[in-house]
Amino acid sequence: MLRDHYFTPIRVATFVVAVAIALTLALTPIQSSDEFPTVGRAAARAIVAPDDLSFESAILTQQEREAAAQAVADLVTFDAGVRTAQVAALDQYLRQVDDVRADEELSPTERAEALEAIPDSPASQRHQVLIRGFTDRQWEAVKSRGVALLTELLSSNIESKDLGDVRAGVADRVDDGLSALQAEVTAALARAFIEPTVITDESATAQARNTASAAVDAVQQNFERGEVLVAGGELVDDLLAERLAQLEPEGGSVPGDDLVALLLLAIGSAATLGGYLFIARPDAAASDRRLLLLGVLVVVGVAAARVYLPLVLPEGRDEAQDLMIPLATIPILVAVLLNTSLGVIVSIVLALLAGLSAILHPDYGPGELPTGAQALRPLGVYLFASLAGVFLSVRAERLTQYSVVGLLAGLAGFVASLAFWLFDPVRETSDVAWLALAGAIAAVGTSILSIGAFSVLGFVFGITTRLQLLELAQLTQPLLRRLQEEAPGTFHHSLLVATMAERAATQIDADPLMVRVGAYYHDIGKLSKPHMYIENQSDGSNPHETLDPLESADVIMEHVRWGQELARRERLPVRIRAFVPEHHGTRLVTYFYRKAAMDDPEVDTTRFTYQGPKPQTRETAIVMLADSCEAVVRSSPDHDEAVIARLIDSVIDERLHEHQFDECDVTMRDLRTVAESFKITLGGVYHPRIEYPEPSEAERRSRDLTKVGGSQSAGGEPQSDA
Repeated sequence: MLRDHYFTPIRVATFVVAVAIALTLALTPIQSSDEFPTVGRAAARAIVAPDDLSFESAILTQQEREAAAQAVADLVTFDAGVRTAQVAALDQYLRQVDDVRADEELSPTERAEALEAIPDSPASQRHQVLIRGFTDRQWEAVKSRGVALLTELLSSNIESKDLGDVRAGVADRVDDGLSALQAEVTAALARAFIEPTVITDESATAQARNTASAAVDAVQQNFERGEVLVAGGELVDDLLAERLAQLEPEGGSVPGDDLVALLLLAIGSAATLGGYLFIARPDAAASDRRLLLLGVLVVVGVAAARVYLPLVLPEGRDEAQDLMIPLATIPILVAVLLNTSLGVIVSIVLALLAGLSAILHPDYGPGELPTGAQALRPLGVYLFASLAGVFLSVRAERLTQYSVVGLLAGLAGFVASLAFWLFDPVRETSDVAWLALAGAIAAVGTSILSIGAFSVLGFVFGITTRLQLLELAQLTQPLLRRLQEEAPGTFHHSLLVATMAERAATQIDADPLMVRVGAYYHDIGKLSKPHMYIENQSDGSNPHETLDPLESADVIMEHVRWGQELARRERLPVRIRAFVPEHHGTRLVTYFYRKAAMDDPEVDTTRFTYQGPKPQTRETAIVMLADSCEAVVRSSPDHDEAVIARLIDSVIDERLHEHQFDECDVTMRDLRTVAESFKITLGGVYHPRIEYPEPSEAERRSRDLTKVGGSQSAGGEPQSDA
């Protein structure tokens, strides 16, 4: 397809829109679930306040209010019911004792058992013995003083915490008028019934504490721009999580202005690529699969930078970890697989977007974001490394050379980073080692990825790589070996056609390597019946003399069909297979058609016409012309320079009148350049040679002496082209 017909406005616009959308998605920062560490996890890096930050801390406020409430002591009140109940309990016990003492029918033993059987008796066995031994007057004094003492004690405020002290001091409050034994029993009885008379007022206490809590103002947390919120390695608790929550965008969404900015950058980058395609219309990108490859490479490069850079920045910036990514691989692949100029455009676009990704992400805090020349360091290093890789890959023809391309691209990146290091007013000498390490890692990565990826991508996207072409150009290839052995005339014809076509391709900026390899294989179909082609008829016999013109034409045209089948069977690249049918296009098998027309002027021309297609690229068009010109000049008996020039011009004019170049983008200027190149090449092949004089008498005598001595001459007449 003509590139002018392929790069239509609709197709280019579709490419721009698709790439712009993909780049927007690749550039958009996605808030990952662990961008800010959750409670219980350690922070992988220090997180600082992006701006002056002020917020009410719910956690600290709650802690302060709880502390204020706890500071309020319990509110208590006197409970008179305790005195009443406890005095009544003591009185009941005393009445039970009175009943036992008054029962005269009880024996001493039974009386002791009866006292011991009183439920919840506060008296010990000793005190029970004393009670039985008291006289009525003594017992009445004990009872009276015990009740009075208990009533007196329970009329005061007794808190639970003071209960032990009150009980311990009972003995000191018994009147001296009692005997020691009476005082002991009295104290024991009163002590047993003492209980706290003060209780907590739950309602009043709760109200007081609520009042104290409400009086505490909300705790305000203030952080200055750049102040550390969470230190690196610090375990995140609820309080730190509350701080981090102030930094998270609402709903995890990207701010609208940032999204618009990213969209504009993506559109601008995609439009740059689309504008170049529409204006330059490079042959190498003139297919849907190749446009897809271009878009995929650019988007993958941007996405790789967008994912990698936030992982190493800002902490890894001092170690130049942002410069270790082998980003030059993408432009090199574009240059090798598609077009060198496209590689340059991709270098610029990719360096811009990746350079912005190195600084436009939320992990940078105030004071960390590079400024001035240092902010441009990633962009500059990516650009110089990529451009160096693109320009150096133009002439790379071996795997080892691609390794060198990657290494030199890394070196260019290191030199660029060294320049930015010199711009840094706070530079340190140790940084140079990190820059060198980054350049080395990027270089090795670029070499490995370039070598590994371009062959795979070439196969997946149907692109013939230079390494494939170089391999096919080896004359030891099986098909070329067969040509040498089975069709030597065709083989040498192919070599000469390749020489002519390669030189001409260089003159018009076509692919000379593609042309050379295509010329080597354009006539492989003649291997089916090599003896049917005059260049292989060394014995002088011509089988066509026994065939009618139509049969001969069928045999001749068969070499195209057989060549295509053989090329498919040997898995030659699609671009090389195209040379087999396109080098004849839709031309007539002129010689046999004219023979047939001598007998029947109305003979059907379609019976003598190749099936085509016409040349679709400049490369196949060049080989068509080289093939025809070489055959015409070789068959001419006159190889004068003027005759050769006239024959070449006539061949080109004839192909133009046959409209063989209607489907490729060969211009008239290209054709004139090709014609001049052919004239020089064929003029050199068929240049006149001098005629050597007969050997001298001295030479003859020398030969005779050599023969007498038993020696054999190593050569015949000299064949110098002088």
